[in-house]
Amino acid sequence: MPEQPQTEKHESNTASVRRVARNTSFLTISQIISYGESAVYTILVARYLGAEGLGVLNFGIALIAIFSILANFGLTTLITREVARDKSRATKYIANVIPMQLLLCLATIGLIVVLVNSLGYSQQTIYVVYLLSVGLIVNALSALFLAVCQAFQRLGFQSLSLIITSIVALCGAVLAIHLHANVVVFAFVSLVATGAGAAYVYAVFVRRSALPRLEADFAFWRATLKEAWPMAVMAIGIMIYFRIDVVIISLIQGTTAVGFYSVAYTLSEASTVVPSMFVLSLLPILSHMHQNSKTSFRDTCAQSVRYMLYLALPMAFFVTLWAKPIISTLFGTAFDPSVAALQILIWAAAIMYVTIVLGTAFVAANLQRLNMNLTFIMIAVNVGLNVLLIPRYSYFGASFATVATEAFGLALGLVILGKYGYDLRLRRTSLPPLFGLSVIVAISALLFPRDVPLMVITILDLAVYAVIIYKLGINEQDKRVILSLLKLPQPTESER
Repeated sequence: MPEQPQTEKHESNTASVRRVARNTSFLTISQIISYGESAVYTILVARYLGAEGLGVLNFGIALIAIFSILANFGLTTLITREVARDKSRATKYIANVIPMQLLLCLATIGLIVVLVNSLGYSQQTIYVVYLLSVGLIVNALSALFLAVCQAFQRLGFQSLSLIITSIVALCGAVLAIHLHANVVVFAFVSLVATGAGAAYVYAVFVRRSALPRLEADFAFWRATLKEAWPMAVMAIGIMIYFRIDVVIISLIQGTTAVGFYSVAYTLSEASTVVPSMFVLSLLPILSHMHQNSKTSFRDTCAQSVRYMLYLALPMAFFVTLWAKPIISTLFGTAFDPSVAALQILIWAAAIMYVTIVLGTAFVAANLQRLNMNLTFIMIAVNVGLNVLLIPRYSYFGASFATVATEAFGLALGLVILGKYGYDLRLRRTSLPPLFGLSVIVAISALLFPRDVPLMVITILDLAVYAVIIYKLGINEQDKRVILSLLKLPQPTESER
């Protein structure tokens, strides 16, 4: 087969990069807006419901999130992959996957009903779970239509759907607070918000594409489920890793402890937006480098890890320093028990600044299977530590378990990459930020007992840390790489 001419190949690659950049921009902007609306929603709901009510709501959300993977069963990921390869198969997949997912949702809801009634939860908690479980059907159908849109690289729908869902949830929460509603009503608000986002997706989809007649091609069902189950297993593992602590805390310590833990976890999770956005630019660069130069790939990974360390360590320290004012200002003094949990969990978020980069490196280096094995090992460690620590230390034990698991995953990930020839030299590259952290910790320890205002300490610490990193950790090559990661492709005349 003759090779594509170099000019055509270059133009095709450039167009692909522009398309990826444009889609990434849509999702990034919508994610930022959604995060902002979700933050306001969480603050309002937490202040109104208190720790116990927030714990009931978040337990229901965590439980449904775990079981939602069974309802989805990896089908949306499979559809995106297969329809992207062959657009003509979209109708066949839609016609068959809709009834498949409806049956999976009904079976999953039945399983949830049996489980939640057998574990001794309060009637109010059971009603919350019932309402949220109805959202499984809505989410499954919405995810199916979005998967097809993603295969056709139309991601604007998903962006607007996220924004609509967040807006409806926030408005519904304000109305529920005004009406002095209980936690069950907030679960209903969540269901309505999910339905609003799904209704938008459905309306846009049927306007652009005719909905096919539903089918029950059982041979196709068997082949599809056989192909999708590894993706489902991976997704279940990841969801268990991120949500099982909430379920265990609710079973052993009750929903009030879940409420205190959820506030701290939400804040620490929000801090990982920076590395998440960073790797959106990093992945295509690393993928290209791995194909052309293993040395450049390794060096860029090492530099990226260094950049994340430069940001992660002071971020975690300053959140630790400001934890009490942050919690009290946003959620009120009733959530002061969340302070210590936040001071622990934020260090897990700091480690994730690096592990997110490592995960991207695994994908770019075609080591996805190893990454999957590492994920399952981390799940086993996390579940074991949670079972061991939560009965004795409540949500503080869950916080320690999260930090320990992330640290273990970081160490193991570095070892695996090193064995494949990608030594990221973390011992050497971590010296400047660790030295800077040690200096600002010493400054804070010296000034804090002398009643120096926290803002003054923070400004001084930031200035000292910035000088240390600039002098010891940044070179000209770093500056060029940072600019290349942040630079978006310029449109051609035909695209303007």
